[in-house]
Amino acid sequence: MPTLLDPTAPLDLFGQPLRLPTRRERQRVATVSRPAAARTAAGTTARAGSQAALPWVVPPKPTPPDPAPIAPEPASTAPLALPAQVWKASELGSTPHRCRPSGHPLLDAELPGGGWPTRSLTELLLTQPGCVEWRLLAPGLAPLCAPASPGGKRRQLLLINPPHAPHPRGLAAWGLQPADCIWVRPQDTRQRLWATEQVLKADADELAALLTWLPELRPEQLRRLQTLAARCRAPCFLLRPASSVHAQASSAAPLRLRVSPGPHWAQLQVELLKRRGPPLDSPLWLHAPPPTLAAVLPPPERRTQAHALPLPAALQALVGA
Repeated sequence: MPTLLDPTAPLDLFGQPLRLPTRRERQRVATVSRPAAARTAAGTTARAGSQAALPWVVPPKPTPPDPAPIAPEPASTAPLALPAQVWKASELGSTPHRCRPSGHPLLDAELPGGGWPTRSLTELLLTQPGCVEWRLLAPGLAPLCAPASPGGKRRQLLLINPPHAPHPRGLAAWGLQPADCIWVRPQDTRQRLWATEQVLKADADELAALLTWLPELRPEQLRRLQTLAARCRAPCFLLRPASSVHAQASSAAPLRLRVSPGPHWAQLQVELLKRRGPPLDSPLWLHAPPPTLAAVLPPPERRTQAHALPLPAALQALVGA
């Protein structure tokens, strides 16, 4: 052991040399510290037991095992079913609503749904208003006026602002009775647009079809008519002049056609400007003679040979009448 005179001996805080504890001192310290450690351990166990006995202490939840891995489903090779509002660019689109035959099989083959659509707006651009629209529409309008059930009431056509007064004898030649047409003649464009909107909102059961002539119409007004036409169960036709401004302007109508007389007096030239499907580059040539001349036309097998012949003088006088 180092002596008191050893300068290298360790010193305590008071500068006195440190003395190692004796054996008895070590035993006394061990005897005193052992009960304190036991009391501390007993207190910890008691506190844990008291907490477990308390009702508001929630015991820790066991950790759930890892879920088993889910095997990926095999990829399906079946094509997805597309809704009716979606169509391929190379095919004619379909419609969930009913379409009415136009009376021209060649035209029905190029129209989405196979005829004039319902719950939609059809825009017709006319080169000769008052003439070509009846030759195009009348074959399909006559069946619409027939009663829905035997013995029922006939339905009616609503004509808003036609360019000429309806001719009863001419309508009768197409199979339309004078009582089948309701003629509405508003004074200005605002009243014509208001009358058209009211008819579309009403969606009456007695309505066979709506024909409205609106030469002046803004794009936002046309969009409103298309929105209202989506609620109407009858075919709705918007007839406008076939000017270059109207033809090149955008339109909210899903179906747009330009109608003009063909090179032969019994033909109609129909151009499909817009439809739900691929564009049609070449126009359609419809055989649509006036009904009063149908009896004097050549048989169907000779119409292709005689379609370039000029109209006889006697028939020219009849057409003029």
